[in-house]
Amino acid sequence: MNDKLPENDEPAEDSFVALFARLVDDAERFVRAEFQLYRAQLFARLKQARVSVIMLVIAFSLGQAAVIALLVGLVATLRRPLGPAGATAVVVFGALALAGVLARLAIGQLRAVTDLKDRQP
Repeated sequence: MNDKLPENDEPAEDSFVALFARLVDDAERFVRAEFQLYRAQLFARLKQARVSVIMLVIAFSLGQAAVIALLVGLVATLRRPLGPAGATAVVVFGALALAGVLARLAIGQLRAVTDLKDRQP
């Protein structure tokens, strides 16, 4: 009995290398299928949320327009006692001060949220 394979015979399909290659191919197909599934689910949810997103954008735009109208009305109201330049300056600096306070509060909250709790002083 000769344990050597003849030169023209292929190695058995059940060899470790062949099984490992099939495992890698199957894993790659599985990952690609999972990725396609998650992508399809994401686009399906985005499609369902499209109307809501459009309504949020419209609401944000209307809110922004209302704030601008409020500031213009404030300038018009303050124009009599302060004059056009004074009213404009008061409204602009007041709006910038409010924006600065809000930005500082937001940055403080972001730092608090992202701060590492395990850090030693």
